[in-house]
Amino acid sequence: MATTLVQGIKVHPSVLKKNKDHPLHISEVEKWLKFNDEQRKIHAKDARKGHKHSLAQSLIHEGYVKEIRHYLRSGDWISDFFGKDQESKTIWRTIRA
Repeated sequence: MATTLVQGIKVHPSVLKKNKDHPLHISEVEKWLKFNDEQRKIHAKDARKGHKHSLAQSLIHEGYVKEIRHYLRSGDWISDFFGKDQESKTIWRTIRA
């Protein structure tokens, strides 16, 4: 089986098994990763120019990018929100073994 890479990250098999209609399907998550990484860079540049609130926005996007990368590597979604702009709230479930 070929290894799927997204931005140099080896994608966990459980991520690849998600149906196209699943909210965390890899095609959507890839778009979120790209968008938020671009936003992080834009806000970091603005922060260096002294723009108000840009540093905070850059760090928010950086954190979300790290959470998305964690999901791609491990198959575990750890963020309280999901979506391109983190517009949807994660509904947590407790699973007992």
